[in-house]
Amino acid sequence: MKHWSFAAIFLLASCGQGMAAPQRIMSLSICTDELLMSLVQPERITSLSFLAREKAVLKVWPEAAHIPVNRNSAEEVLAQKPELVLTLPYNSSAFRPLLDKAGFKILEVPEAENFDQIRIITRMVGKAVGEPARAERLIARMDTQLRQLAASRPTRLIRVAGWNGGNSLASRDSLFGTVVQAAGGSIVESSGYTDIESLLAARPDVLAAGDEYQDEPSLEAAEAAHPLLLKLFGGRRVTYSSALMSCGLPQSAGTALAFQFALKAAMRNPGGVP
Repeated sequence: MKHWSFAAIFLLASCGQGMAAPQRIMSLSICTDELLMSLVQPERITSLSFLAREKAVLKVWPEAAHIPVNRNSAEEVLAQKPELVLTLPYNSSAFRPLLDKAGFKILEVPEAENFDQIRIITRMVGKAVGEPARAERLIARMDTQLRQLAASRPTRLIRVAGWNGGNSLASRDSLFGTVVQAAGGSIVESSGYTDIESLLAARPDVLAAGDEYQDEPSLEAAEAAHPLLLKLFGGRRVTYSSALMSCGLPQSAGTALAFQFALKAAMRNPGGVP
């Protein structure tokens, strides 16, 4: 955690000093896509990653449907000639030396998993794109929502399993865990393979699942809709915004508020593992 913070603070101090705000910005990853769309007007974006066209993202940033997309390649950067490239640290390792040699300005943005990291990253990217005031407004709104969350916490911790079907539960050491904790919940974890039997043995109060592929046919969706789960949990199933839970953003606090409301509503419903 300390190494992450020091690295991000160094980038924050070094990027954007004495430079005009870039007008042609390219994003190579979904997390930088989302933060960039929160900070600048669409006309300043040369392209976003192809994941910006996902249904969950378009629910929050419909303008992404009208912005060109890329496939995270050096050739596309060379062709589009952006003034600034935003990416994740591991996303550009293969071609970073080439882009450095060609003189492109690249900002590698760490992934945030808690609200302190979100503040650092939002300020860092806000400064790099020439929008520090807008970044501060996003952070101020986030902090207001965090205070609202603290003031309206449930009277007891609600045990939440982040489970879309599949073979694992969401970890408390993740953005999902941060949001659940802020909402007044406690993450139910598993150390190994999580089938339906293991899920029931963990005894969560509520099942939570992302909304991204909820309506798409898949084995995971079929498992999540197992008749036994529907019978035992009843209305104690909530969904959350996948677009705002996949990456650490100032809007994650708003997601936590919505999640808190959903948790309280779910606990008023019948159901639960006996």
